[in-house]
Formats: sequence, structure tokens, C-alpha cells
Amino acid sequence: MKKIMLISIVLLGILLLYGVAHGIVFFSLVKFFGITNLLYKNILLSVIFFLGLSFFISSIFGHIKDSLFTRDYYFLSGAWVGFMWNMVLFFVLVWVVVLLGQKLGFAANQKILATLAIMAACAYSAYGVWNAFNPKITSLSVAIDDLPEEWVGKKIVQISDLHLGNIYHADYLTSVVEKINALNPDVVVITGDLFDGSVADLNVLLKPIDRINAKVFFVTGNHETFIGLDKVYAAISLTKIIPLRDASKNIGGLQFVGIDYPLRGNDRDISKIIPAMAGWDQFAPSILLIHEPVQIENAKKIGISLQLSGHTHRGQLFPFGFITSLIFKGYDHGFKRDGSFAIYTSSGLGGWGPPMRTENRSEIVEITLK
Repeated sequence: MKKIMLISIVLLGILLLYGVAHGIVFFSLVKFFGITNLLYKNILLSVIFFLGLSFFISSIFGHIKDSLFTRDYYFLSGAWVGFMWNMVLFFVLVWVVVLLGQKLGFAANQKILATLAIMAACAYSAYGVWNAFNPKITSLSVAIDDLPEEWVGKKIVQISDLHLGNIYHADYLTSVVEKINALNPDVVVITGDLFDGSVADLNVLLKPIDRINAKVFFVTGNHETFIGLDKVYAAISLTKIIPLRDASKNIGGLQFVGIDYPLRGNDRDISKIIPAMAGWDQFAPSILLIHEPVQIENAKKIGISLQLSGHTHRGQLFPFGFITSLIFKGYDHGFKRDGSFAIYTSSGLGGWGPPMRTENRSEIVEITLK
């Protein structure tokens, strides 16, 4: 119940921020460009209101029907959300300059500053779109205690949060698969949110996955629960993906452990779930696949060697990375080690909402074991 209340509060906060951000854009445009005509004000207000509402409308359409129109509408409405937020950031800077000018006795040219702010928001948004669709390879070496000799020097590739659906389609997955195969991994792990939640044909979206030249493990994320687990696992069953549904798979002395994402309102204690798994050995090296970077202390307690997570997108848009860092206590992105325990949280490959990343770049994680 507490978790549901917390999620509800967060959602209400996001909606409030969303409305305030659109209000800032409207009032800034009116002020900086000196719009006094009531008709022009009402037209501008109507356009901004429609654009703000479009993201919710396109999301509903995307959950009802899959078509070129619904995909393009979702892309454009999501792009507006990102661009609008970037305008807010740059308009805030303009407000600071204007207010400082009033304090210090000089008159800043508001139209020029606002025009420069809009141009900067356009450039910053374009940079964010490029970041989203051009993943980097993040390479790291991870030492694991008592790692079997046959695993020394072998590679695990982690991908997370592809959000296949309205924006990221099979062609994007094809390009990702090509990048993965170029790394020549021994195992590929998918740490949740493989799908976004649209009604697109999951089988079509997943088709390129079978071209991966390695064993592929998968655990669910929150978006799989939105779609429906039966539908997700039905699509996965037709591919080479091996789902780890609260299960452990021992390969040559290295345990791959997967935890299902909890259904809405439920909490799941891995310190009870994992020891109850068939074949689990607390003293053997292990890699835990769990969507969110949570339950760190429980993972340490039961002897997990390496935890791989995603979910956070590292904020996706600046400056939300500061918020994800606070929520996940610094485990929202990157590599952390504490004794024999290590964790890597991926910023992900796709994204939700705006088809852009200004907080970070999308990534494919290449892990060499030692």
C-alpha cells in the first residue's frame, strides 16, 4: 500500500511539473516577444495546450492501434515534450539575465535572448535525439571471486530498457544486434523493459533478436507488466531468449539468477526468493539480473557477485539524473563495488516518452570477467 501511495504521489508531482513547465513556456513567449493581442495570446495558449495534451492522446492511440500515424504522432508528441522541457531550461536562463539586468540597471534585449534560447533548445534537442539513437559501447572488466577458469576473459553483454514499440522498432533492434555481435560476447543479458507498452506486434519487433550469436537471458521490467506477462512470454517463447523467471541457471560454475519484476503494489524480497531457487549455491559465483537497482543489501547478504540492473535511464533528460541519483542512492548508473559484491546499472538503450537523451547517451555494456 505504501508503494502504491508513493507512486501516486510521484505521478501527481510529475503531472504538476508538466503543467507548470508548459505554463512557463507560454508566459515566457508572451513576455519576451511582447505579445499583447488577446487573439494571438489565445491562439498561442491553444497550441501549447494541444501540444501538451498530445502526448497523452498519442499514448492512448498507441495502446489501441499500431499504425504509421499512431507511431509518428507518438514520436512527434514525445519530441515536443523533450523540446518543451529544454525551452524551459533556456528560458530560465533568459529570466535570470532579464532580472539581473533590472537589478543592475541595464535593459536586456528580451526578443534576441528569447530567440537565442529557442535556437539553443532546438540544437540541444537535436543532440538529445542523436544520443538516443546512437548507443555507445561501455566496456569494463569485473573481478569475481572464485570465478571458474573457463569464464576468465569471457564477455557478458548487458542491454536494458530498449522500449521496443512506438519509437524504437525492429530496425533499431537490428542495428543493436549488429553492434552486439561485433563484440563477440559469450552471453547476452536483457535486464527488463524490452518492450514499451504499445500494441505493436511483439513478434515483428523481436525478429532480429535471433541473430545474436550468443545465449540470451531475460528478466522482466515494469513495462512488461503493463503489456501483460502472458503476451510478453508468448512472444519470447518463439525466440532464442531464455527467460529467468525467479530462476537460476548454472553455466560452467557461474550462476545466472533472474528475478521477475514485481506486479503493481507487490514487494519482493530476494533474500527469500533466491535461496529457495532450485540448484542455488550461495558460495558459487553469481550474476543477478534484476530490473531496478534495488535490494543491494539483500544481494550482498546472500552472496551475489555481480548485480546487473537498468530502469533509471539515468534521468534521460537533464537535470533529472540528480533525481534518479537521490531515489536510487547513487546506484542509478554506472559501476560500484563493495568488497566481493559489484553492481552495474545501465542507462539503457531506448527511452520512454521523449525520443531523446540529454542527460546521457544510450549504451550497450560490455563486461569482461576476470
